Amino acid sequence: MDFKKFLINASVVLAGTALAVLIPVNAQAAGLVSGGASRELNSSSSTLSETVGRTAARQVTVQITEPSDVIEEEYLNLSIALFSTNPKYCNVRSGPGTEYSIVGRMYDGSVGSVIDEIDESLADDPDPDDDNDQWIRIRSGEVEGYVLNNFLVTGVNAYNRLEEQTQYYAEILVSQLNVRKEASIDSACLTYVTRGERYRIVMENGTDPRVYLAAREVEAGDEELEDDGMDWVKIVYSEGKTGYVSADYITITEEYKTAKTLEEIRAEEEAERERNLRATTSSGTSSTASAPAENLTVMPNLSTDYASISELRMAIVNYGLQFVGNPYVLGGQSLAGTDCSGFTCYVFRDFGISIARTPSGQYSSAGRSITLAEAQPGDIICYGSGGCSHVALYIGNGQIVQESNPRRGLEVNSVYFMRNIIAVKNVLD
Repeated sequence: MDFKKFLINASVVLAGTALAVLIPVNAQAAGLVSGGASRELNSSSSTLSETVGRTAARQVTVQITEPSDVIEEEYLNLSIALFSTNPKYCNVRSGPGTEYSIVGRMYDGSVGSVIDEIDESLADDPDPDDDNDQWIRIRSGEVEGYVLNNFLVTGVNAYNRLEEQTQYYAEILVSQLNVRKEASIDSACLTYVTRGERYRIVMENGTDPRVYLAAREVEAGDEELEDDGMDWVKIVYSEGKTGYVSADYITITEEYKTAKTLEEIRAEEEAERERNLRATTSSGTSSTASAPAENLTVMPNLSTDYASISELRMAIVNYGLQFVGNPYVLGGQSLAGTDCSGFTCYVFRDFGISIARTPSGQYSSAGRSITLAEAQPGDIICYGSGGCSHVALYIGNGQIVQESNPRRGLEVNSVYFMRNIIAVKNVLD
């Protein structure tokens, strides 16, 4: 047994269970430590969903945890694949050895979680590899299998590089949208993209495109950003080919790169062939093509389908509560199982609201900062020390719903479950 790993795991368990008590929700604010945050809470919020809300209103687990313990417990099993030479991927195999079948590929920057470490010599492998006999069983995206350990960084080292491993995508909201050669409505049309398609965004100045666009609006003030009054986002619309689409007709999403199954690889290759063909056949389009999305119907924005912001807030909270009990999955791409920032990101995404995918991104760029006393259902609570390491969705009455860690999954807890509330972010009004 790896004694160091045993000590780390033991300390994580102790840190996660050091203080857990059940107290009435309405009495909780007076007796809890907030790490300097205000203890005045909004108690006038609407009633939560009938099923989960009743349970949450009776009792809630208060778990006061240090930020460093949260990082360790959440990210102890984090893994990121990194490659310095081509090809920038490795095969994921069905067993701990090169003689096992390939079940997928793990690409450069792919985020996953470590399930187990296997030594071939201890796994009855009849033909262990000479160069490296340490295999790691990982789960990344829809792929679960084995990779050699020298392709991965794990634990704290992986956590420190997590912010670098996000990709930004433009999701098309209209039935057909022109891709322009330059960021202007008068520029030549290179091709078109269609509703529901997602294209990787080329980041300007290496920053989150939402932050970049917001900064340009502030700089421009009341003046138009461009002569045509539009703002633009640069995308990769086909292999090695880039162009500009109007930011008015896309939503920006963010996610981690993950491993791909063989079926996913084949599907993506087929989609890429279709896009290449479209780009080739569209290359002769006139430079005076119609404006992007002219006379086209934009997909409905769910965030505007409510009579008031309060109604929207409660809809978001009740939607998030439906997933209580789902597992914690590092780098997870859906609400069926994801991590803390994935949960908040995907809940808001399903209401047409785009926020960053990482805890630090939500802390630095999501909405506006408010005090805990001003918190309302649907706000984001940011925790950490020296930076944001954890986020949760505030549901009112001093409670949050959060993807806690791999051991606890998605649960309702006290807003004070962790010391050092460093920010509350209002992304709705």
